[in-house]
Amino acid sequence: MLSAAPALHSPKNLRALARSLDGRLILPGEMGYAMAAAPNNARYADVLPLAVAMCANAHDVQLCLRWAADHRETFAIRSGGHNYAGFSTTRGLLIDVKAMNKVWYDEKKNRGYIQAGASNQNMADAFSGSTFAIPSGRCPTVGASGLVLGGGWGFAATHAGLTCDSLVQTDVVLANGRLVSADDQGDYRDLFWALRGGGGGNFGVNTGFSFALHEVKDDVTIFNIVWPGERQIDLLMALQEIQSNHAQQMSTRTKAYPNAPGRHPKRNQLQVATLGQFFGPREKALEALAPALKLVKPVKSDIRQMSYWQARDYLITDDPNGMYDLRSSYVAESLSPEALETMLQWMMKWPGGSLLPENMGILFAIGGKVREVAPHATAYVHRNANYIFEMESAWAPIDHPDVVRRQQAWLTEYFAAMQPFMLPQSYVNFPSRDLPNWARAYYGNNLARLMQVKKKYDPGNLFRFEQSIPPA
Repeated sequence: MLSAAPALHSPKNLRALARSLDGRLILPGEMGYAMAAAPNNARYADVLPLAVAMCANAHDVQLCLRWAADHRETFAIRSGGHNYAGFSTTRGLLIDVKAMNKVWYDEKKNRGYIQAGASNQNMADAFSGSTFAIPSGRCPTVGASGLVLGGGWGFAATHAGLTCDSLVQTDVVLANGRLVSADDQGDYRDLFWALRGGGGGNFGVNTGFSFALHEVKDDVTIFNIVWPGERQIDLLMALQEIQSNHAQQMSTRTKAYPNAPGRHPKRNQLQVATLGQFFGPREKALEALAPALKLVKPVKSDIRQMSYWQARDYLITDDPNGMYDLRSSYVAESLSPEALETMLQWMMKWPGGSLLPENMGILFAIGGKVREVAPHATAYVHRNANYIFEMESAWAPIDHPDVVRRQQAWLTEYFAAMQPFMLPQSYVNFPSRDLPNWARAYYGNNLARLMQVKKKYDPGNLFRFEQSIPPA
């Protein structure tokens, strides 16, 4: 275990910590503080840290954890800063690994390596143009650490598995200050099990990851299709059937949403859209999509064959962004007509706001290859589902607090209304502070084992936040 600098004797002696770091400790008022402190979800932008430790290496992480433990100071860990529920914000010490963002690979060993601060974009920049990839996420600024630790959905998941399914080793700083290497064979194989889907910030601070590479030399076909507000249930049923019939060859994000902002949209304003990729040539993709394309004439239909990396660039998004709230559930097989009707009825109850509510009800395909792994094989337990169902509300500074309260009440009631059609599960990478029974929803039957791992590696519960896994 590393000792902190001798000068760390005062609970607020941040300058001593600053002198010990190879990176930089940024205090309020100093250059870069506002940018370093800002989270993705601006809803939590007023939660300002005592200081931001921009760590340059694992040694810096060790020093920060020792300082926080010695002074009983609260802290949070941040990579991309995209924790939807604001769990990567703190009024204590913010331990930020974003500067540790190198990515490289070794084709002979079939291994890709990333440091903990690497983002989806850093990974894409390193691999783009090659014939290898690590299944990763869609939003370029999301940190790969949070992605893999919570499971890791992306447009390659149904074809190549979750990001955590390709993980073969990770370096992690534990509560006792030790930097250890965890894999599925060594002394820390129980920890490695927990880190594949057990959520970020529960067991330690991960500083690096090693992945098995996947070959991506063949072209794929992207599709981005929008239908007008008619026969929505027929379209959504057809799109689910198409995904089911091509479970490992296709990956979709399907949704319904209004064509304009405003309260209480009419039924004929609710468009249906699907975005995704087909692992094969355009003619085969067109053949697969034909049942939906024949139902209703799309108002937009972009279906193109391209390289895997061109497709990745096409499919990227920066949402959610700004101020937002969300809920997530899992769908076992598909949403029934009754479930879809309930969804559409709640969309028509949208209370309004200045923004177009584009993410009122999204089906992220997460079956296919993901379902081939047993629920207990990794901490990611949701192997019995074909979709993540996600719903959001979002607002802008111009929206009055009453508007925001109405949106949040709508979200809570809408989520409750959809539960009869859902599995009692939620995706830990789409967290909500208002989720009932969150621990069981995130971890299911793996919760008890995760609590045992927590007790073993963090018996003092150093790594704790509002929804952290408690020790057994």
